[in-house]
Amino acid sequence: MKQGVLAASGAWVARYQVRQNFNKYWYYKLQVPIPYFQCTTLDKLSKYKHLAKAGTQEHIDAVMSVVRRSLCDEIQSIIHTLDDCLLDISSRSEQESEEPPD
Repeated sequence: MKQGVLAASGAWVARYQVRQNFNKYWYYKLQVPIPYFQCTTLDKLSKYKHLAKAGTQEHIDAVMSVVRRSLCDEIQSIIHTLDDCLLDISSRSEQESEEPPD
């Protein structure tokens, strides 16, 4: 998190094509499953944020924020798994200590 902004949970960068006067242009947008981004013209939220062309600073920042979010989510998942393992180990040791010796 100290390395930069985290993207919203479930966010991804999508590429889309615009055709204009027999030319094709590729642009990128940051998308989320539920409205999250503030619209610039209206007082409502949007599911996407335009990022312009590939290689722009806004595009690079968005890609890196999605990468950071993925890493953070994966680390959280690992922490939860380790917590569950620790609980399993501690509950087994309690059960073993409660059994009477033979």
